[in-house]
Amino acid sequence: MKSLKISAKIYLLFLAVFFVFRLLLLLVNIGRLDGATFGEVCTAFLIGWKFDTNVVCFIMALPVLLLIIADFVGKMPKFLRLFLIVFLSVVSTAAFLVCGADIPYYSEFVTRFNVAAFNEFGNGNTGNVLKMIFTEPRLILYIIPVIVLTALFIWLLTKILNKNLVFEKGKYWQKALSAVILVVLIFFGMRGRIDFARRPLILNDAFFCRNHFLNQLGLNPNYVLIRSAGEKLNNDYFSDVDEKQALAEVRRQLGIAGGGEDFPLSRKIEYDGEPRKFNVVLVLMESMKASNLGHFGNGRGITPVLDSLCDNALFFNNFYSQNTRTCYGIFSTLVSYPAMWPGNPLYATPLRKYESLPSVLSQNGYSTGAVIPHERYYDNIYGFCLANGVDTVLALEDYPKGEVANTWGIPDHLLFDHSIALLDALDAKGRPFFATLLTVSNHLPFVLPDKKIYTPRHPDYSDEEKEIEYADFCIGRFLAEAATKPWYDSTIFVFLGDHGKASDSPYPISLDFVHVPLIIYCPALIEPRTYDSVASQIDVFPVLMGVLQMSYNNSTFGVDLLSQPRQYAYFMNGDKYGVVDEEWYYTCDFQGNGEGLYHYPDNDTANYLTAKPDKAAEMKKYGVSNWKTAITLNGNRMEVSRFLR
Repeated sequence: MKSLKISAKIYLLFLAVFFVFRLLLLLVNIGRLDGATFGEVCTAFLIGWKFDTNVVCFIMALPVLLLIIADFVGKMPKFLRLFLIVFLSVVSTAAFLVCGADIPYYSEFVTRFNVAAFNEFGNGNTGNVLKMIFTEPRLILYIIPVIVLTALFIWLLTKILNKNLVFEKGKYWQKALSAVILVVLIFFGMRGRIDFARRPLILNDAFFCRNHFLNQLGLNPNYVLIRSAGEKLNNDYFSDVDEKQALAEVRRQLGIAGGGEDFPLSRKIEYDGEPRKFNVVLVLMESMKASNLGHFGNGRGITPVLDSLCDNALFFNNFYSQNTRTCYGIFSTLVSYPAMWPGNPLYATPLRKYESLPSVLSQNGYSTGAVIPHERYYDNIYGFCLANGVDTVLALEDYPKGEVANTWGIPDHLLFDHSIALLDALDAKGRPFFATLLTVSNHLPFVLPDKKIYTPRHPDYSDEEKEIEYADFCIGRFLAEAATKPWYDSTIFVFLGDHGKASDSPYPISLDFVHVPLIIYCPALIEPRTYDSVASQIDVFPVLMGVLQMSYNNSTFGVDLLSQPRQYAYFMNGDKYGVVDEEWYYTCDFQGNGEGLYHYPDNDTANYLTAKPDKAAEMKKYGVSNWKTAITLNGNRMEVSRFLR
């Protein structure tokens, strides 16, 4: 009988700690409740009890078995007590660390902690991640409850086990009954439900209302992490989709009627006359979401430079990034391929070479370069650029040590200063040039430069708004300096967000996370206009080739939007994906959970999946066909070796 009592106390102790972490997550995200009722909050916590129980039962399976044996023997040997304390202390510490990390992770990515969080560590960026954590005070605060709650848990656990050293002799039928009860409870706890007619507990069981935050609040981050790790073992999340049918659908979308014998997506793009030998400077702006700009209704006045550019450039106001990390933005912009989760598309063994924007321009006589703010090895941006047509890459190792502002490297104004120097050097070669520049200042931890360089125009604004204002200021400063150069009038400047930044949203993937501006500015060549139809990061390469009127072989997923409109844009965030047009937004995840169709322009939270099944099916087919084809073409297959080698 004592095994049942001890197990119950440890179970309740685990639940209490998980409850506190869930409460902390709620308090940090209290603004995301958005009119939710108290009853809905209670329901989320009740669902949380189910997921917490599931995790605890898996943790306690072995300890419960050992306690049952000790109960029948009639005593708890010292070595067993020590083993239980050590085992449960180690496992609980790991579980509580995940819970602690989950709170800032959700604030940043609006999704629970999952295996994607370890991509940085797996890519050799452990030092950068740790430096970011320990130089951002708000992140350090989340370590405190982990330490306190873990220490309290271990102390109480030790007290529970130390007070139960002696077990009763005999009463075997009672002990057998107790053992059966424990085994049954553990089994059903691991299964997540009693009804055998229904499948075991899954992520979808957390979804019960229209509030996205409450639908995730009930999840235990350890459950999500383990589930997502299992999914990562098979990168083909669309294994049930026929690859030939998917390829045929993508070819239809791209308007490929025939040909493509050398490569399934190949189509020769021909322009009359000589190409326009204009320089191209492509600036990927860190976390620059569309809603930062006044053009998208932001009345805070923090992006006057970008707003002015929108009025005087080819401006895409319905443009979406491919994913929610910088490496994905670089990949999709330069290569025009969908960015798949998980992993970093800039890594591969051997490193893949694509028919990319810099490589095609290089083949057409352009000098090429790139400027990044951090170390060469970070995210393998340096290696990927060199392998894909970029001749010169400036990185942190090339800058004076005193210029480093934070864990991510040099601030934007200095990055643009180095960029001007590189552009001068490329121009001196007597050929047109291409350069891609990656900013970083608009990323935690926010560090503003000395007031001699930049004085906030709105000192009462938040640190994040000041950083956005500073990033905008740096772009204006860069263009002003560029305007003094002989190469300015013959240069096309491209500004786009590498991705956005999540905000409170009623939808599974916040559109702020993927809706970014795209501005193509060249007064000598481009007439100002606004492109209102849907556009994607993978279209930047073909659009620029169209602006340059440069014939080339397009073997990508992108299209020149100025001559071939796109029906839908598609994107991913963690294990969720979305497909969007000017009116409708379809979402789902790899497990088929959380499927929805929303009329997003008016922030409508009603799910039209049942009312418009054909529209949802069409949008899903559009996105899934592209991802399936990208998986197929990125495989180690002889027939794609010409361009993916």
